[in-house]
Amino acid sequence: MNKDLAKQKTTSPLVGMQIITAAGELFNHVDEKGPMWYKEGDREVRCQISFAHSFHKPPHIILGVTGIDSSMAQNLRFSLLAEAVTITGFDIVMKTWDDTKIARASVNWSAIGQAAPSSAIRR
Repeated sequence: MNKDLAKQKTTSPLVGMQIITAAGELFNHVDEKGPMWYKEGDREVRCQISFAHSFHKPPHIILGVTGIDSSMAQNLRFSLLAEAVTITGFDIVMKTWDDTKIARASVNWSAIGQAAPSSAIRR
């Protein structure tokens, strides 16, 4: 995991709610000689995210691809998922299959939900 994905920004637009966001490179499999670039078939990259502040209930997760570098010799096939969502974190999972070659990918994410009572803003 790139250290940028761990640099989180927390905001609380409403009392009792919080939004945590981060962005960065998910993987670089050209430099790391990883399977998304050097292998074929079903492959996945899983990145565990721990929230800077806990939520009261598992939050809603929004994921986005902000950059992708792939081979133009094959079709680009991928899915991007949030799995194992809890009050303290979740997993970002990028999957590909067949002969697709993905050199590197960058993502952003947001977790939106009810803040844990100890982190709620008091007005």
